[in-house]
Amino acid sequence: MSSLGKYLKRNQYLLGFGFLLTFLSSFGQTFLISLYVPYIQEAFEISDSLFSSIYGGATIASAFTITWAGRFIDKIRLTRFTIIVMIGLVFFMGLLSMSYFLPLLFISIYGLRLFGQGLLSHTAITSMARFFDDERGKSISLANLGHPFGEAILPIILVSLMAFLGWRYTLVTTLSFVIVCIPLAIYLLRKNVNFTQLRKYIPAPFSKEEEKQSRPWEVMKTPAFWVIMPSSLAAASIGTGFLLFKLKLGLANNWTPTFIAAGFTAYAIGNALSNLFAGFLADRFSGRSLFPIYLLPACLGFLALMFFTDPWVYIALVAGIGITNGFGSTVKNVALAELFGIRIIGSVRSLFTTVMVFSTALGPLAFGILLDYGFDFSDIAMFSLIFYGACTLNALRILKFKIV
Repeated sequence: MSSLGKYLKRNQYLLGFGFLLTFLSSFGQTFLISLYVPYIQEAFEISDSLFSSIYGGATIASAFTITWAGRFIDKIRLTRFTIIVMIGLVFFMGLLSMSYFLPLLFISIYGLRLFGQGLLSHTAITSMARFFDDERGKSISLANLGHPFGEAILPIILVSLMAFLGWRYTLVTTLSFVIVCIPLAIYLLRKNVNFTQLRKYIPAPFSKEEEKQSRPWEVMKTPAFWVIMPSSLAAASIGTGFLLFKLKLGLANNWTPTFIAAGFTAYAIGNALSNLFAGFLADRFSGRSLFPIYLLPACLGFLALMFFTDPWVYIALVAGIGITNGFGSTVKNVALAELFGIRIIGSVRSLFTTVMVFSTALGPLAFGILLDYGFDFSDIAMFSLIFYGACTLNALRILKFKIV
């Protein structure tokens, strides 16, 4: 049996746990919630701008909550933390299915973004970073595959369910599926027999120094934060902006909606393959060494958009963004564990998750303002290229830091 086969057999349960949680996080992700939007707007009789305001406000509120809530994974038994997060997702899915008033709509979306997109992904990736040392990169990349798997199969399933059941009963059906997955997640954790990893299910109490180091303000005082954060913000905000306005980009360049939808496959493929590739590279060269280059694939897409309007430009753009997002999702998390250590990795990741979620709300807002003021997409591509270039130069400073 190959070394990879032995690794997969030895860690199948923990990797399955990580994959399951990233897959289930899809129920709080924009790509899946967007399928409910027309039905929600019709039921609540609200405009595009009002729904966007509700969604953006709920997303930003959840982002700031994650900084506080995500830290508890460093202090609470992992099985208990997982159950709490999954029950939280179920509760807010149920609340949305029964919502008839705007305040409940806001609270429901807030909960989906917090427990789905935020804490489920956070639990999965923090666990992989903590459980694995020599094979941390591969483990994070394999757990991350739950994201593209959800993107590939769940939209088709949900659209079909909504056609037969309506959007409210579709939510009830999907929350029932999440309920069934709760004992599965705990089974995967308890089935693991590696004693060294089992000990990490129950975090040891923080020392006074560790308690201080884990506080958000203390993390923000470190040089490593200001090296990693700008690149993370750039990738999340600008990438989300281009993906959200991809149909408008197509109209501006006479690309058909059918081509835009079909061409988005390049994003999913680039994301999944680069995520896997990054895991193997990070185990060999370290996440710290690879971090400065992860924005470069998207830069090639921006360059193409600045100078050309042919259909292949769209493929290059979304593939570049996908490669950057997939490569970065692994490399960044490995680098965080290398620079901050696994003892406070949950607290550190919760802060970076806040930055990421906040950025996904900030990017579309910036794009909307620029488009309203008459800038075209080639201008936005130029601004993005300059921003990415500055972040890449800043990221080179990470090479001076020592791995703990």
